[in-house]
Amino acid sequence: MPYRKTAVLVGLLFLSSTLTFAVGSSFLEDYFSGADSGEGGLLAGVLLEGYTGLAVAGIGVALFPVLKPHGMRLSAGYLILRCAECAAIIAVGCYFLVSKSELTDYVLLVYAFSGAGGLVLSYLLLRSGLVARWLSALGLVGYAVLLAGVASDLLGLVDIDSGAGTAFYVPGGLFEAVLPLLLIFKGFRLVVSAPGTGDRAERPTPDGARG
Repeated sequence: MPYRKTAVLVGLLFLSSTLTFAVGSSFLEDYFSGADSGEGGLLAGVLLEGYTGLAVAGIGVALFPVLKPHGMRLSAGYLILRCAECAAIIAVGCYFLVSKSELTDYVLLVYAFSGAGGLVLSYLLLRSGLVARWLSALGLVGYAVLLAGVASDLLGLVDIDSGAGTAFYVPGGLFEAVLPLLLIFKGFRLVVSAPGTGDRAERPTPDGARG
């Protein structure tokens, strides 16, 4: 698959996964709080979050051949973290459907995988120059802040889902809003062949042709 098409795919998966996780979490919160007594809300929430899991795994799979020339082990690590995040989301969804009971702070587990994977991705983007350096730096800061928020929440210092704690989401959320739009409309900034292949550097064009 040309890298231009990969960029569009990854951008769409990023945007849709963010949206479906937010809406799915809202359905689940309403169900477990008693605001929605029907099990339709539970099923809808689980299915939407299940799509989120598949989408983030898809991001890891789609980006692997793009990131691999810039760090094989890190690229594989990113793929594993995204797949682990998918597995965690689906496992929690199955628990909800079977037990009909809430799992406290399960989102922290999801955010831990997301933050760790995001750090790896941002570093690889910075190292490769596939996107602008300022955006890669924003990703590094954003995911580090998110992980700090998860740790603070686990320690009982702050609730990242309310009040001032939501500030932990801001830089990472900004990165996940800008990156997919950039990928959809502009594609990767630069695609560099693996060292030692003898191939020249390539700059993808808007129509997906290789230049």
